[in-house]
Amino acid sequence: MKPILDTHAHFYQVTRPGGVVWPPKGSGALDRDHLVADYEALVKPLGFVGAVLVEASPLHEDTRWVQNLVAGNPFYPAFVAALDVDAPDAQEQLAALAENPWVVGVRAFLWTGAITLGAGERSLLTELSSLGMTLDLISRGDKNPKDGVERLAKAFPGLRVIINHLGGARGGPPTAEWTADMKRLAAQPNVHMKLSAIFDMWNPGPNENVAWTSPLDVDAYRPQFDVVFEAFGSSRVVFGTNWPVTDQSGSIADEVRIVESYLAPLGSAARDAVMHDNARRFYRRS
Repeated sequence: MKPILDTHAHFYQVTRPGGVVWPPKGSGALDRDHLVADYEALVKPLGFVGAVLVEASPLHEDTRWVQNLVAGNPFYPAFVAALDVDAPDAQEQLAALAENPWVVGVRAFLWTGAITLGAGERSLLTELSSLGMTLDLISRGDKNPKDGVERLAKAFPGLRVIINHLGGARGGPPTAEWTADMKRLAAQPNVHMKLSAIFDMWNPGPNENVAWTSPLDVDAYRPQFDVVFEAFGSSRVVFGTNWPVTDQSGSIADEVRIVESYLAPLGSAARDAVMHDNARRFYRRS
């Protein structure tokens, strides 16, 4: 089997002067530094070959901090920067990010309102697409409802879009609404899905800042995985850990075991696609 390429990991340092925007103070295990050595000690023994870093902070200086943290480290072949698409200087920020070939795309509509596709957003998304960069999106609860994501994907068919964290899947039998949403999104050929933050399915709280308990057997996740793979196939799904949030309800080792158990019956080609090849192709690191 090919080694694993993680598509969703976060680094941050709460002990930096001024601290961080996320996670908030008092959020338990998340409220400490999470840096390169911590992550690599966990993933290298599991056969990881690298990780795409994803910025969770809306502050441009935090994006620069991560860039400086791992500059030149081949274990991190790509970086998805945070971008407030509605900021007055969003175009200037995007132009600055695009100058660094390590920055493959942006994560947007995370700290701001839902997708509106107003004139400013359309202009920025047009530029993002023309630059060949990608768009990571959260779509769960009231954050970026699926119909807004669908409109965006249709309006920008040349823009590669990836939905983070299983599109807000919840534990238990998949709802008819979520199942229909997955099919609608998958009908757009430029939309992909991250098999990431799987433990979030069982989080009973409103956010990820307080630890919770999730089951650690593959059958607890199989119904949602079945919906995703039926909709997107094995060519538009990638694996991501969402470390360090993963540690709120399990471990990276647990996560890998669950996902690998599910993928095994699909065959080695599908497994390698999800755990390695699709990520390199989507983020253009092949």
